[in-house]
Amino acid sequence: MPKLYEYFGMVFLMFSNEHSPIHVHVRYGSYESVIELIMLEGKLVNVVFRKLGNKRALPVAQQREAELFVRAKAKDIIRKWNDYFVLNKRVTPEHITKRIK
Repeated sequence: MPKLYEYFGMVFLMFSNEHSPIHVHVRYGSYESVIELIMLEGKLVNVVFRKLGNKRALPVAQQREAELFVRAKAKDIIRKWNDYFVLNKRVTPEHITKRIK
């Protein structure tokens, strides 16, 4: 389960047995949601939140922050997804301490 980022209390990660579409799991305390990256012709066109089973979805404030973060980091997330799932490379987690605007 590679961790991608830590960002103001949120942890963005992928599970080792994942599937398409490209997505990340976001944990914040006891909350967890999935964010799917919707791509069209190689460009990010939308992000979609999905509830994860019986987990409590991220609070609204963290959903907004997570969406901004994923939109800002989309190219890097896609690169890490391909590195891990296609090229079988290790993914190094990042601890980000500066707010995304």
